[in-house]
Amino acid sequence: MRLFKIVFASALGLGCVGVAVLKFGHLEVERLTAQVASLEKEKHELGHFIERLSASRRVAQVDIVGQFADEHGHTHSTIRWVEIAPDGTLSEPQTVDAIGELVYFEAAVIKFVSESVGKGETGKSSSLAAFRRIFGEMQTPALVANLEPFIPANQKAKEVLDEGRLWDLFWELMDDPTLAGKYGVRTAQCEAPAVRVHAGQIWEVSLDAAGGLNVRLIGRRDGVSPMPQPIAAAPRDRK
Repeated sequence: MRLFKIVFASALGLGCVGVAVLKFGHLEVERLTAQVASLEKEKHELGHFIERLSASRRVAQVDIVGQFADEHGHTHSTIRWVEIAPDGTLSEPQTVDAIGELVYFEAAVIKFVSESVGKGETGKSSSLAAFRRIFGEMQTPALVANLEPFIPANQKAKEVLDEGRLWDLFWELMDDPTLAGKYGVRTAQCEAPAVRVHAGQIWEVSLDAAGGLNVRLIGRRDGVSPMPQPIAAAPRDRK
């Protein structure tokens, strides 16, 4: 009888140990499962963070619709400029004449801190650009007419106000780090990427979410004549 009690007690003890092992083993599995889920969530969020930082969107298209060389050998390019809103809305086309083989596309650019861009914070999820003018290397920028500003008709009123406020402060943001920090601005500056253009080319201007402007050749239109020969200077009358 005593032996039975000892055996029973031993079996009961082992059973309790087994239950404890199973119980705590299950808790450990739950803990590890929760940890894996948390890591997966962090990985997912990090992936979106990186995607937002590396995002880029088209902001304008440039068509070189014609070219000629004047009597001094300077290249004149007729450019068709169309801006593109975030939702794909197109601006009214503008025609610009640029003098020189190298053509500059100038814009005021506001870049936000990387943390805001990566998190996709409202109003700070991507850089902003306001195009000012297009000019050739043979022109004085200050003498070139400004482009007509493009504000999409379907842009929300709050977005217009928020961006307008930043543009009103643009020059102050440029030279006041404290003010820039208040608005989450990393950099406020003018950028003017330039490319050498030829008749018939189609260029794309893009804006990096966490960076600035880029100009890339994307195609060529058929049927556009190459640049004609220079125009001969008119002969002077001899007296």
